[in-house]
Amino acid sequence: VDTSRLMLGETLTLKLALSDATAVDQPDFTPLENLFEVSGSQQFHSTQIINGRMSSQIVWQYTLEPQKTGVLTIPALTMKTSAGNLRSQPVQIVVTQTPVKRRDGVRLEATVSNPKPYLHQPILYTLRLYHRGKLRDLEPVLPSDNVLMEQLGKLKQRRTLDNGRQMIVAEITYILTPLRSGQLEIGPVKMKALKQNNNQGFGGSFFNFGSDYRPTTITSSPLTLDVQAPISHPWLPLNDLQLQHKWESDISQPVIAGTPLIWTLTLRAEGMGGQSPPQLETFVQSNADFRVRSPKPEIERVVLSDSKTPVSTITQSFSLIPVNTGTLSLPAIRIPWWDVQNQRQAVVELPAQVIQVKPNQNLMMPTNVMGMASSAAAPAVQTIVNQPVAQPMFFSQAQYAFLIMAVLALLIALVQSRTNRRQFVAVTPVPKTQTARMTEAVFKKRLAAADELAEIKGLIQEYAHLSWQTPKNASLQAIAQHLAVHYVGSQPAADLLQELNAACYGKQAFDLGDWKNRCVLLLSRFKEKKRLKQKAQVVFGPLNPA
Repeated sequence: VDTSRLMLGETLTLKLALSDATAVDQPDFTPLENLFEVSGSQQFHSTQIINGRMSSQIVWQYTLEPQKTGVLTIPALTMKTSAGNLRSQPVQIVVTQTPVKRRDGVRLEATVSNPKPYLHQPILYTLRLYHRGKLRDLEPVLPSDNVLMEQLGKLKQRRTLDNGRQMIVAEITYILTPLRSGQLEIGPVKMKALKQNNNQGFGGSFFNFGSDYRPTTITSSPLTLDVQAPISHPWLPLNDLQLQHKWESDISQPVIAGTPLIWTLTLRAEGMGGQSPPQLETFVQSNADFRVRSPKPEIERVVLSDSKTPVSTITQSFSLIPVNTGTLSLPAIRIPWWDVQNQRQAVVELPAQVIQVKPNQNLMMPTNVMGMASSAAAPAVQTIVNQPVAQPMFFSQAQYAFLIMAVLALLIALVQSRTNRRQFVAVTPVPKTQTARMTEAVFKKRLAAADELAEIKGLIQEYAHLSWQTPKNASLQAIAQHLAVHYVGSQPAADLLQELNAACYGKQAFDLGDWKNRCVLLLSRFKEKKRLKQKAQVVFGPLNPA
């Protein structure tokens, strides 16, 4: 073995050598069960001829990790060989709970920046490995019970003097978030590595062949934290908390009922641990006045220039559709938190949002049509206020006449076309480009494969051109306008196009998968219906208001 004294959690190397014989089977490690974990098996062969005499060697090298403390014995191991059953000599080792001064001078230290943090308050956990340059491929094995560990930067190495000797210090720091209050023990950390093999055992350099490095494990001492319990509920210990908001539309002016409004909330939490951040969607939910969509938030986690303070920024954009008219309001948002630096309770608050909503005249039932059925119809103003936002509309008599004339013109054109083809049967016709209709199956397949917003917009334009006869490069707003005129139940589609438009040009948060699913569901629901003479208009809200 390479060492006879080590700390629980560390490893030692066991070598078995067979000289001038052939192994019939592998060494039997059954006696090591329940005492050691065996890993890192390697096998080497060597042959030498000295003064006409040939010698052969087979060496097995194993990494052993003791499973308990005390004086342990590696028992004699047996092996079937061409020379019969051979046995090794037993070896005694001592395994302790505390770090052991190693002969190679290697040691691992663990420190924390604050031994008495609050629950969920992040602290720095630093590992320092001292060695003489004979270790590589360092791999920490971190504790995971009742803590969250986030790596802070990369492993750095520097030279230092330690007790008058030149040493290399490999240092790496983590952000540790305690998940339980009270006495919390942070177990020993293991550092796995490959150590340069300088062992000259088994007869000197003749037996020191094969790999130049072997696995080794170094273990630190455990640490105990005194985690302080929460002082208030809900509990959010921070250095600072800021809440900001932005409307993509100008809500200082009246907005139109049914028009999606994009409201973006940004929460910046300085000194936040690795636990889950506050859920902003709990403060913005659908109610009698608004339908709300809440795409997944964007969470950015960085560290300040002091290299020790983590900052979480949560950004979430909500799509709010007013379903009533008049003066509507969104309640104030209050998020309590604990000011760690000043040791006091604090609250960040966003005032209530007041929005004036006016009826969508293009989606209201005109009072003159209602009056045709009864001369005692309610006043127009009362009808607008009390009617739902979306109402069916009908073609006027002039539109009926225009439609009949268009059908007659189409029939005449078809008759003339058939007549011309009979007259020129012998002439090879010049191919004409015909507008092909895109099937729903093709559209769904192409939509599922599209990943870029520009590609999806182009697909929508192509489908609208082939299926609804809109211009080839019609804007999304123009397509929504066309649907409002010719199709019943087009408001959900207009909402979808508004969201896509905002994502393409307003750089809004966009749940692509959810949008695709709703688009496919709405595709087959459109039914043509007669409309009033009054032409509907769909107006998208501004993407980036001044």
